[in-house]
Amino acid sequence: MTWVTEVLGRVRWSDGRLASYREDHVAFGLHLLSMASAIAVTIVWMVSSRWAAWWVLIPLSIASSLALELVARIRLRRTVRRVETQGGRGRAQVKASVEDWVNQQLSRFDDYAIRSCDQKAEEFLARAEAARASGDQKSAAKYRRRAGRERKYSERWRRAVEDNARRS
Repeated sequence: MTWVTEVLGRVRWSDGRLASYREDHVAFGLHLLSMASAIAVTIVWMVSSRWAAWWVLIPLSIASSLALELVARIRLRRTVRRVETQGGRGRAQVKASVEDWVNQQLSRFDDYAIRSCDQKAEEFLARAEAARASGDQKSAAKYRRRAGRERKYSERWRRAVEDNARRS
């Protein structure tokens, strides 16, 4: 009987606080699916109450909802145990996963912006050489100015990234 109480009970940390589904997104998805299946079957039953086999649908709904909820809680318990065995470091890693993802995306954008500015500068320099070779000095000067501007943007972006890295 204690096993049933343990499985059906709320998941708690070792210090007694309730664990949140924010710790494990898969468990949260299973929890939501369990609730959605129960609500959907109830709505279907209410809309089509003349259906002859409604008495089969409700127990199946309850069973599937309960099974999904049990799987979600078991998974959340495993996550809590894994985090507690890793100590506070593991819990901070789980909590900071969204922040880490955002920082990764921002650093990818920084790399893209720097690369893009460098490529545009090279392209403008190639156009300047082509214009100089064809004898169009005005266009060559214009493309060299644009290339210089793109190089400045690239250097500014690099300095900003380095300043942010130094600050953190």
